[in-house]
Amino acid sequence: MKPIPQISPKQHASRNFPVTDYSFQATVDAKASSAAVRPATKAPAFHKLSSEFFGAETSREYLAELLFFILITGIAAWPIVSAVVAIIRLIRNY
Repeated sequence: MKPIPQISPKQHASRNFPVTDYSFQATVDAKASSAAVRPATKAPAFHKLSSEFFGAETSREYLAELLFFILITGIAAWPIVSAVVAIIRLIRNY
């Protein structure tokens, strides 16, 4: 059964669309060569590979990242603590 065209011939003549076959059916040969039919081979897990490769460097990097996190948190908390102290002084003197 051939599909009914949704575009009138006048509209179709004004545009240069490529001719396509809407009733295409894949053959058995095309399905057999697809990746879905091939047996899957299990690849080694990426996290195991990366943990073996970066195992020795993890503790040093963790310590450096922890120190930078503490430094950034302290710098960000300093104005907040200063503002809270100023508000407390304002409330006490009022």
